[in-house]
Amino acid sequence: MRRSSRRLTLVLTTLLLVVLAAGATAAWSFGAHRERQPVALAEYHSGPSADRNVRLSAAAGADPRAGDVLAALRQYFGAINNRDYESWVDAVAAEQSAPQTEQQWVTAYASTVDSNLMVMTIANEPIRARMMFTSEQAVELAPPSLPVTCINWDITYLLDEQDDHLVLSGIDPSAQSMAACQ
Repeated sequence: MRRSSRRLTLVLTTLLLVVLAAGATAAWSFGAHRERQPVALAEYHSGPSADRNVRLSAAAGADPRAGDVLAALRQYFGAINNRDYESWVDAVAAEQSAPQTEQQWVTAYASTVDSNLMVMTIANEPIRARMMFTSEQAVELAPPSLPVTCINWDITYLLDEQDDHLVLSGIDPSAQSMAACQ
């Protein structure tokens, strides 16, 4: 019986050590993963700038689809900043461009300048790109809920494959915020 008690104690002690080691590893992994988000945010400083290029944070750049996502977003924002409707139509899914005529689009973006554009994170299935950027526009062309000339956006775009390249197919309504520039 004594031998059985020792064996049981040894088994329970070993099991406890395994559980503690697994817990410590999980806690370390969770903590290491959580630290990445603030680092990405530290790379971004909100507000307008002369830089109209779409850039990738280190976290977004590590994603295997980063090049494709970057190309799609550069085309999209380049089309807006250059008032290039045809390029914009090629950058968005057909269901995004269908409701707007060229004249409606030109009017809607007549004064918009998007700058300080950074892809913060990329997720897959579906492909999602969280972006932070600043838009400047005439007050009358700003979103009705925030009628100001300068807005800092934190928004997640949905992307789909279309004709062998990625296009913007929508915005995740649960993952967007906007604030007036300071």
